[in-house]
Amino acid sequence: MLTITPAQMAGDHASNPDLLRVCGSVFLLSWTVDGPLADRQMVSLASGERRASSASLTLGLSDGRTRIISAFRHAGHDEITATLSGGNLGPDQTAIFDPEFVHAMADAAEIVRDLTSSSRLALANALIGTWPTLFGLRETTAYLTFLRQFLLALSRKPAPALPVAALPEGRILLESSLPGRLATIKAAYWLGQAGLARIASRPRLGKPDRSSRRSLHLILDEPQPRGAGLLVLQTDIGLIVRAMPERTATPTLARWWASKASERDDLRSWLVEQLAGLSEQGRLLAIEMQRRLPLPVQSVRRRDDLPSAELDLAICNSAGLLLGGWYRDPDGLLEQILVHHGEGEPTPILDRTERFPALLAAEDGGEHKAAMGFLSLVPGYASGAPVLQPRCELKFKSGTSIFLRPSPQPADAATIRARALASIPPQHLTADILERSLAPMLAACQSELRASLPDPRLRPIGTQPERPAVSVVIPLYRVYEFLRVQVSAFASDPWFVEKAELIYVLDSPEHEAEVAHLLGGLHLAYGLPIQLVVMGRNGGFSAACNAGAEAARGDTLALVNSDIIPAEPGWLPALVRKLDRRGRVGAVGPKLLYDDGSLQHAGLFFKRDRNGCWLNHHYFKGMPGNYKPANVERLVPGVTGACIVLPRALFKEIGGFDERYVIGDYEDSDLCLKIRQAGFGIKYVPGVSLYHLERQSISKSLDYTRGVASQHNAWLQTKRWNGEIEALMNEGAALPRKAAVATREPETLTHTVLRRATAA
Repeated sequence: MLTITPAQMAGDHASNPDLLRVCGSVFLLSWTVDGPLADRQMVSLASGERRASSASLTLGLSDGRTRIISAFRHAGHDEITATLSGGNLGPDQTAIFDPEFVHAMADAAEIVRDLTSSSRLALANALIGTWPTLFGLRETTAYLTFLRQFLLALSRKPAPALPVAALPEGRILLESSLPGRLATIKAAYWLGQAGLARIASRPRLGKPDRSSRRSLHLILDEPQPRGAGLLVLQTDIGLIVRAMPERTATPTLARWWASKASERDDLRSWLVEQLAGLSEQGRLLAIEMQRRLPLPVQSVRRRDDLPSAELDLAICNSAGLLLGGWYRDPDGLLEQILVHHGEGEPTPILDRTERFPALLAAEDGGEHKAAMGFLSLVPGYASGAPVLQPRCELKFKSGTSIFLRPSPQPADAATIRARALASIPPQHLTADILERSLAPMLAACQSELRASLPDPRLRPIGTQPERPAVSVVIPLYRVYEFLRVQVSAFASDPWFVEKAELIYVLDSPEHEAEVAHLLGGLHLAYGLPIQLVVMGRNGGFSAACNAGAEAARGDTLALVNSDIIPAEPGWLPALVRKLDRRGRVGAVGPKLLYDDGSLQHAGLFFKRDRNGCWLNHHYFKGMPGNYKPANVERLVPGVTGACIVLPRALFKEIGGFDERYVIGDYEDSDLCLKIRQAGFGIKYVPGVSLYHLERQSISKSLDYTRGVASQHNAWLQTKRWNGEIEALMNEGAALPRKAAVATREPETLTHTVLRRATAA
């Protein structure tokens, strides 16, 4: 070491201090002591009467001596007094020096020369991680130059780290090679011309190859200027330095994807996860690349009794990866099901896999073959990144394996939801399967759909009323042929024309032009003003009703289905008059009739199914419209969302419809339970009769289902309201005495149906 300035020494010194300038006002003070130190030594620095901030390291030398290096910043004019104390040194060692006389820069090669390998690593870690933060040196040019010289002194000819693909927003994918014995990378840093930065993205280590080398892939997560740079890796086997040469034209991601990524789906899955974490543009790019250059589908179909299998469902969101398919294993050889990741070992999932009987479609006029359908949720897979073709492995006791890979799967939440709902036949669905596998996936879909729903657009048709008393909100989804009859009935009601505003909410915005034209014609024909709310995207029944209520201006809300037809004028004020805040009546509903005059709804109640799940039922459904018990005005547990009238303030206070329910079932009973929770009762008003053309409108909608979606919603309602419903159904005063006369259990399927064209 070179002594830069003479120091005044006091005491029986066993060391000679050296002072080196690293950059500007940052210095290194070095004490070299003969032999090892028995105890921890301490270095203190003082400038005048103030103690100077410093950081010290104790380092071993190759000749057995010990060196203590202290880094400190000094920007004043006072001399520095340094004291080395403690341990087996005897009396304290003191040195006094003036940093202003130090002009030469520290020699990195000279500093490194005598250090042991472990000491080099310790000093490098301090120079890279601790000291730049402590002294604010990450963008100091002179310090970056010193640090680069230091790292090159440790690794004189570093192997290259090459940019292999250009990524969004100026980022690049780096590729290099590392020793096969390396197990983990603790931290990664990029040293460029502009600064020193820790790399936030996780590096990927490939498995050791035949030459005992491991591939490294890493994303520089901040745009980098052109020019050479150093990649510094802190690993379990020491510090590794890689050099990136002067940047030339970096290949496009598509070119890289078509070459190496097409051969390594684990590497491809890792990059998909990384891209999705960068930005929305990165996520979309990952989806595009997977669809543009898909991996080959892998499945095994056999006509003999050897194991065969297919993976036809592999949808991914923030809840995890939902896998579904079938396998044939006549001899019971299946040992494990493994899911492969972008990196690391595959995850065994057999213990969390749901299995159910399935039938394979017959081939060439043969018989159907029995198989086993399976469904499994792998939580946290790829952190929800859109991996469209994950790989699955069926491992057998014989030592053989079947590798499965599906065709590219959907990435949008609506389609993922639809696939999840079709993942298992309704007759095989249980509450346990719902809770373990389907409900988390559906909840994530609903959350994503809510978060990504664009704001609706308002299209007034005609001059809107200034101060409507009631806002009638009607959601529309694909079925519009009832509108002519409905608008005609509203327009022939003088009270409706004078006091109400009519709001249609279009939840199938792709039909905006058609519906706007239809409603515009009805306005011209009847003179009734209409407010058309166009959803930015299909959001479901709850979201549509909530959007309509947000646009409403009346003090009272009437939430009405598009297939509701009034039997006579005056129905709306008759319902509004039954609302009584003092009497704690918070919502009312009318009698609803099928088109043949039979009862569709005379109030709503709850009844458990054989699995203990609360299902919704309508009192006296199917009975004649003049059935005497159905003509008693009374408090009921709830009323149907096909027509419910309540104060707009109360609707807002309880948060409107809950958008966690799927498609359009059980939201109305949930709303009624929230109304009751707020301290209000719900009244059935048989003096008002409306026609509900439910059977006709359901047959028009391809999305309607009473299967998995309905079971999920009943399960969700039970999970949220089990205790409240139990208490409610024990309140005899809220129920008609003959409620059980016309109730029926919902029909259950007694035979197996085909699932996803492959499994039953």
